[in-house]
Amino acid sequence: MKTIIKSLVCALALGTTVAFAHPTDEKSKDNRPVPAFESSTYVSADANLRVAIKKNTTDRVYITLRNTDGVVLFTETIGKKESAYAAKINVKDLNDGVYQLEISSGKDRVVKKLNLTSQKVETQRVVTVL
Repeated sequence: MKTIIKSLVCALALGTTVAFAHPTDEKSKDNRPVPAFESSTYVSADANLRVAIKKNTTDRVYITLRNTDGVVLFTETIGKKESAYAAKINVKDLNDGVYQLEISSGKDRVVKKLNLTSQKVETQRVVTVL
């Protein structure tokens, strides 16, 4: 039960969404610049990192997953013609530790910190005396 709660808390902590705006020009209604993309990430129960991106421009968007040493573990490029993208990244085989997910385009950049911890297996022993 605790592991399910921990998984849900981690998913909610990692899950972020950006408000969906439908601008008619380069600025939104309150005169703020429109982001090049909107992203959402969360860790699913089956140890997959889910990434969803909605592009507001025709710029390329780059997704990169790095470890603490800066080694690139996953990279993906979303083309100019694609307007939406969803990815499922398997993080089950990664070691415990801190990872960095970077989503960037020509003008915007979002960096998210991922802290992966595996569940410890507890062995239960039952002794029966007859």
